[in-house]
Amino acid sequence: MKKTIFTILIICIGFSFKSDPYPNSQKIENLKTFAKVYGYVKYFHPSDEASEINWNKFATYGASKVWPCTSSEELIQQLQDIFEPIAPSIKFSTEKLNVYDISKISPPGADNYKLTYWQHRGIGVGMNTYSQSPYKSVRVNSLIQKEIPKNYGILTNIKKVDYYNEKKIRFKIYAKLKEPSNTSAYIRLALVNTDGTTILKKEAVNSSEWHSYLIETETKEITEAIEVGAALKGDSYLLLDDAELSFWNGNKWEIMPLDNADFEQDTIIKVPEVNQWSHRGDGYVSEITKEESYHGQSAAKLFQNLNSEPEFGEKLFETAPEFGEVINEEIGQSIFCQLPIVLYSNEKGTYPKSISSKFQGLLQEINEMPNQDHLLDISLGNIVNTFNVFQHFYPYQDVVKVDWDKELSTALSRSFIDKSRDDHYITLEKFTAPLKDGHIFVRYSGISEIYAPRITWEWIENKLVITAVLDNKIPLKIGDVVTHVDGIASSDYFQEIYSRISAGNKGWLEFRGKRKSLLGEFEEIMTIQVDEKEITLNRSSVAYNEGPRQSTYEKLNDESYYINISRIEMDEITELLPDLAKAKAIICDLRGYPNKNHMFISHLLKKKDTSNSWMQIPKIIYPNQKNIVDFEKYSWNLPSKEPYLGDKQIVFITDGSAISYAESYMGFIEGYDLATIIGQPTAGTNGNTNSFELEGGFSITWTGMKVLKHDGSQHHGVGIIPDIYIEKTIAGIKEGRDEFLEKAIELIK
Repeated sequence: MKKTIFTILIICIGFSFKSDPYPNSQKIENLKTFAKVYGYVKYFHPSDEASEINWNKFATYGASKVWPCTSSEELIQQLQDIFEPIAPSIKFSTEKLNVYDISKISPPGADNYKLTYWQHRGIGVGMNTYSQSPYKSVRVNSLIQKEIPKNYGILTNIKKVDYYNEKKIRFKIYAKLKEPSNTSAYIRLALVNTDGTTILKKEAVNSSEWHSYLIETETKEITEAIEVGAALKGDSYLLLDDAELSFWNGNKWEIMPLDNADFEQDTIIKVPEVNQWSHRGDGYVSEITKEESYHGQSAAKLFQNLNSEPEFGEKLFETAPEFGEVINEEIGQSIFCQLPIVLYSNEKGTYPKSISSKFQGLLQEINEMPNQDHLLDISLGNIVNTFNVFQHFYPYQDVVKVDWDKELSTALSRSFIDKSRDDHYITLEKFTAPLKDGHIFVRYSGISEIYAPRITWEWIENKLVITAVLDNKIPLKIGDVVTHVDGIASSDYFQEIYSRISAGNKGWLEFRGKRKSLLGEFEEIMTIQVDEKEITLNRSSVAYNEGPRQSTYEKLNDESYYINISRIEMDEITELLPDLAKAKAIICDLRGYPNKNHMFISHLLKKKDTSNSWMQIPKIIYPNQKNIVDFEKYSWNLPSKEPYLGDKQIVFITDGSAISYAESYMGFIEGYDLATIIGQPTAGTNGNTNSFELEGGFSITWTGMKVLKHDGSQHHGVGIIPDIYIEKTIAGIKEGRDEFLEKAIELIK
């Protein structure tokens, strides 16, 4: 990506005088009109044709058709031509129509049909979801399109832990795999915990002969269920027989009752129930077969099957739109659209059907588009696609208050200027930055700006300060102040970097910025100015290191301990608990990301966790996030554990590098007042991520759920606020001091 920051700044200056290179441009208005219809049909119109289209390619195709239109009449005709084959009941007009003729979507013999509509829990359609993803989209009562599965088919049996907590358990089963070279398969044992985590153990199956497979593990105090079974990915099949689940009673292995362990009963269900074998995973089937067995008459068979009996989408929640409800919106200047969000459907598909020749013609046109060659249309399609994801499903639109329509105009306008995919990468970053979502990462498979000089820097006392020099040949020292970068004032240089970063607050912005600002192509030269001297730096390393960190833990004195939460493992904390129980003070350092050790919180809780709704996923059936049905609510449900450490003096250190899981962790510390918090606000971004692919090798990760503080107040963009705020100083950096840790030690003396 050879475009320099200076060049980018010139473009930005141009934009500041002329924010839209096509003011009042018919092209931009055409594309914005198309974008609105695109989202309505993709996410809220349940026709079979719309579900069969490749929406990424359709975005590129549609954009290429609409932007050249020179009049409203031409645009309406083009929209009709584009959308009618996939939404045969759509209507466009130059004036708003108050009534939609539902007879056009009412089939003869309607009693033989069911109503179909979209339900979204967060958003699943078009996303890179996985089998355990909390995000899902369903066309209720519509035929499920059989595709080659991207994920695994799973046969599982759920066993409640009851009195098997904190015991050694083992799962044994016989299995064989047909054509193992073409298929991935494994035996699985998963511990499902009350805090929302799942610990998965697995053993690969790679033999076409019957073999016994064994997995051993140990349940935790927070384990509420044990899942046993097998998983398969590929076009082969897996046979299973004689399952056995047992626990160690201190003297011997004792059997835990497992229903139909020999698979002699012909019962595998779709909806999971305790102690019943069930199946999950579209495109796969689990069944009892008598074709072959290891022992007895029958075995379980897990296999890919795209030609099985028709399957229909099952509702995610009870609320549904009513037949006759339509989207009736002005989508452009004096251009209106009517689109039903409820249709009739049966085993033959949705009604009404598109004219087959038109639908097939559309598919052919899309498939015959130049393959990845036309940058402009790909870029415009990607902007349209991205706009709609956040327009309809970003849970913080009301919090960040971004003028998303204006950002769409700017991004579309930039796309006409962009000359390369590297440029488009920058446009996608700038487009999503105003959403202020610290989880947003734009990725590009062709990116080459991954190298950095062997230094680190950050803003301290409003100056850009060198914080580490990792090569003794570089003529810099810690504490040096950088006034210019590549001939640009440091503050201006960073403003351009910041414009490409989506961040909930200043802390995360600066944390991301200090690394991103160093990146460039391999051996690309960076020139900085220090004390009016120019110093040349070579971007020669992909390694990024902020210098040595504290150890996992330290005994500060006979009465106090330091624990590095971002490094220490839970097993090491468990071993340390007897010593911590004797201590009077514990300093916990959470500058960064926890190392899967959040059960330490249970030792700070006097009583079990009662918070139950700080994570929330919206239930959506209408566009533009109007009339959200409700929220699916989640929490960790942590128990309290011995030894209780909450009677000690506890200090937590944190800052803007603590994001997501770290903020869930710190949310307990703040919400239950478990410690004195010092440092700086955390990143202000929490919740499971979601992601989607775009054309041309691009993808975007983002936050798919809403997370609140434990008291129900806003967390996004705020973060966990410290009780004592601390700033680094240049003097402290020069002297090699950790001023945050120094303050913590001062507090416990």
